[in-house]
Amino acid sequence: MASTFIIVEGTSMLLAQKEMEANYKSIVFALGSGFCMALRNVLKKNGGDRDTNYNRGRSVKEEKLPSSCGEVFLKGMYNFTLITTMSAIPAALIALLAMLFNNLSPKAVVELISHKNDVKTNLIQAVIFHCLYNMSSITVLSLTSAPVHSLLNVGKRIANVLSAAVVFSVPLTYWGKIGILLAGMGALLHIDDSTWILSGIARSRHYKHRRTRVFVIWIVSMNALWWVGMQSLASIANGITTAESMRHLGVHPSVAHSSSIVVWMYPFPPPSSSNSTFVVKEGESLICPYRMACQGKGSPINMAHLTEGTFFHNFLLDHPYRKLLHFEDFNHHMQAIAMISLLLKGEGVCVRTLGGMEEFCNALQFSDYNPYHEANDTIDLFTTTFPYKLLQDDRAVSSTDLNLSPDMNTDQFATYGPPPITSVNSGRYNSGEDIQSMAAVGWYPFVSSVRSKDKPFENYTGNFILNCLNSGGDLFPSLDDPQETMNLMKKTELVSIFTGKGAITNNLESFRLYTEEVQPFGCRSTLTCQWLKEQKIKSYYSACLTLTSTYDGGLLSLDGTNPSHNALPILEPKSNFSTDVSHVREEKDLILMVDVVDTSVVPKSVRDRARHLSADIPKVYPRDATPYSEKIRYCYRLLSQYKNYAKVVITSRIHVGLPASALGVPVIFVSKAGWLPGGHERTGRVSGLLEVFHRVDKQRGWDWTFGDLSGDMSPNPGSHYADRFRASFWNRLKKNDYYNDAAHVFGRIPLKRQGADLYSQDIQSKFHFIFDPSDFTCWQTRRAIESVFYFHPNAKVFVHVSSNELDLGAFSIFMESGYDLEARKFEYREKETSSNNMVKVCGILQSFGGVFLSKQTYLRGELSDTLDSGYVLKKDGSVAMMVAARGDVILESALSSNDVSFRASQPNAKEWDVSTLTADETNNCMGDVNWVLPSSDVVAVTVDAHSLQEHKILMDSECYGLLEKNCIYCDELHWEY
Repeated sequence: MASTFIIVEGTSMLLAQKEMEANYKSIVFALGSGFCMALRNVLKKNGGDRDTNYNRGRSVKEEKLPSSCGEVFLKGMYNFTLITTMSAIPAALIALLAMLFNNLSPKAVVELISHKNDVKTNLIQAVIFHCLYNMSSITVLSLTSAPVHSLLNVGKRIANVLSAAVVFSVPLTYWGKIGILLAGMGALLHIDDSTWILSGIARSRHYKHRRTRVFVIWIVSMNALWWVGMQSLASIANGITTAESMRHLGVHPSVAHSSSIVVWMYPFPPPSSSNSTFVVKEGESLICPYRMACQGKGSPINMAHLTEGTFFHNFLLDHPYRKLLHFEDFNHHMQAIAMISLLLKGEGVCVRTLGGMEEFCNALQFSDYNPYHEANDTIDLFTTTFPYKLLQDDRAVSSTDLNLSPDMNTDQFATYGPPPITSVNSGRYNSGEDIQSMAAVGWYPFVSSVRSKDKPFENYTGNFILNCLNSGGDLFPSLDDPQETMNLMKKTELVSIFTGKGAITNNLESFRLYTEEVQPFGCRSTLTCQWLKEQKIKSYYSACLTLTSTYDGGLLSLDGTNPSHNALPILEPKSNFSTDVSHVREEKDLILMVDVVDTSVVPKSVRDRARHLSADIPKVYPRDATPYSEKIRYCYRLLSQYKNYAKVVITSRIHVGLPASALGVPVIFVSKAGWLPGGHERTGRVSGLLEVFHRVDKQRGWDWTFGDLSGDMSPNPGSHYADRFRASFWNRLKKNDYYNDAAHVFGRIPLKRQGADLYSQDIQSKFHFIFDPSDFTCWQTRRAIESVFYFHPNAKVFVHVSSNELDLGAFSIFMESGYDLEARKFEYREKETSSNNMVKVCGILQSFGGVFLSKQTYLRGELSDTLDSGYVLKKDGSVAMMVAARGDVILESALSSNDVSFRASQPNAKEWDVSTLTADETNNCMGDVNWVLPSSDVVAVTVDAHSLQEHKILMDSECYGLLEKNCIYCDELHWEY
């Protein structure tokens, strides 16, 4: 009795440590499981004819031992099969009752196992480990007595605890270690002395050595199987919370070890923001992805990853749409979804809201919460059965009070709406206006208001991504305090804007102030850039923000409504929504024709099979389109059809083609002698944008070449082109902390490049640079890498760094943009000098092969993969550019050569050359618009580093074209008028 008490006491001490977060249901079931196993062992040993002996006052029942290892294995298999078959009968009855209780049909169970990879994997693993464990257990039972078998299990479980502590990174506390020791000592006391087991093993005169080996092998194999099983469980998203699995769910490593998590998903501080508010208790971790909300404390979180596989996933992926339905309430939903998802994904996890005291440890109490639900077109927290208690404490004055939430007017985020229209059912309401504004909303934490396009800043001083501008009136209001005007400008992003000469003239002074003090003007149209540059206003071509559109899209119900009206009901997501979407996308064969100006160029067989839609809300639209929410639903139906149903979109609308292409859908853009639904191309609205699409214009000789569209459609030809603009948008918007943090919260970063799978097989794919740590803050060296990705977007770029610190700093923008850049530590040798780096370069290419470029060398075009091996040196004797494969013979000869340049001419290889400019030539390249390169046939240009740092680049100079046009992050201007 005393020894049993010691074992129980030791186990209790182990479970009592906070890191274990004991689940008391699990303890009860574990005790029941242990009792059933012990009962099985006793019944099994008492079930046959045995001789009974007594030793030390204990009854030891011995059965006839098998005569060989083969017999041992076969007998174990037989016993396992017999016991499993008999136990399958009550197990099947219990499973049937569970299905009836949960209203699950056999078909639903089969579909769950078939379509859910995690369920299928877990089921297979459970069967394998269950069989192996029980076969080994029953085999050992046949060789010994029930008490010995149980005592071996005690030792095995102590080892299991230690293994689990290592695998799950759970530190054993002082009391936990004492608990393990007590449990082990209790087991030894229970058997009086540790030689009793061995004496029991030795009872067999003929097979004692063999049986000893079997016991040793069993102990080792059981712990090995347990270790492998633990490793598998650690990766299961819906299983036990571990550091590794939580990191995969988008949780920061600093939080992954914690079982008590404090959550704050708002961009603003808690209502009582003092230093004590942000103090978390020992053992707790704080998730606070908006850095300004928690004084820089807390960890980020990727909500797209966290909610994957949950009911809430679509809500997160389609966040621009949800923000415009819920406005300020959207952030309350984010708080609730984060807390509930953490409970769903991590067993043993408890959560609380920052500033609150109550912890919540069970997601089932919030099972009625449905953020998608609307009641009679009413969208508010109450209709969603919102879990108000997550945001309440004892100071709440009502059951719907959110007293733990912040002041949602701390700062504001606005988008614009079209000018007021008397009747939206006039057939002239263009949804493209709202799709543009939704693109801006995608970068916000939430939306405060929708502003008039005519007067966006009337009584408003909040944040604004202004990607549309009317032609008349002053943009920025004349505020009494100039500092207030400047603060408003700093909160405004003038990006992706098409505007005419009239608006530029009316806002000349404010545009010039904005571009000199805040940011350059981002133009949606190359013609807008031309007009701004005529006025010497700093600007760049940004393309259209709708290229950054990201949606998972909804599913539509074919309820008999004419699909061409774009009024099909949007299905409310269910628990298996991701599976339903996947099935729809597998059958993605819909041809969409949206406002095609010249349908005659489309084959009749295609027109007859297509669904014809309009970007304008049609006159026959069967719903009331007056509410703003209905206009947004109209847009969402279009976007959902692009994403989930369309194999190709044929259109003449720019704000149909651009978001469709951003969602990965091939687009055929049709014009008629340059005419579009909104006017002629020469107005400049689409200047520079149409390069993204496939083009058809019969009058210009661009014929239909796509057949009947019965096969696969090739991707958009301008995918890489569009990827560059997406990267530039991110580079600009990330400078705003709100937009930066929101992009990471919604899983937008790294960007998913549309051209990532579009490889060109005949160009170079591997490039190398050697950098010092100081180079990572230098825009000139970053432009060199940009020139590589500009012409070789799917290349692998290695940056070899002469430091143990591999922090890329500003260069991390490349990975965030979806480009493949890797930093590697480079070991310098004492005999090498900074000017003569031939040994370093040859060493790199000997290991990797590819193209080496100096950090002052800029490409002028694509490099063929059949270039001659060779090199060109700079004026100081270091390597400007070198091409060589791994093991190339040129690498040996280059080390002993004194030639300034060398090319090993090879059959079918292409010649190449690099212009290496002197200091004077570099000055002319930067400052003389009439100066041209000595040779226009060079593949790259190497400039003088000192001149590039000391002098300004003039617009339209040779170096302007080299560095400021062949760029990706062109939003950063390094040139002057």
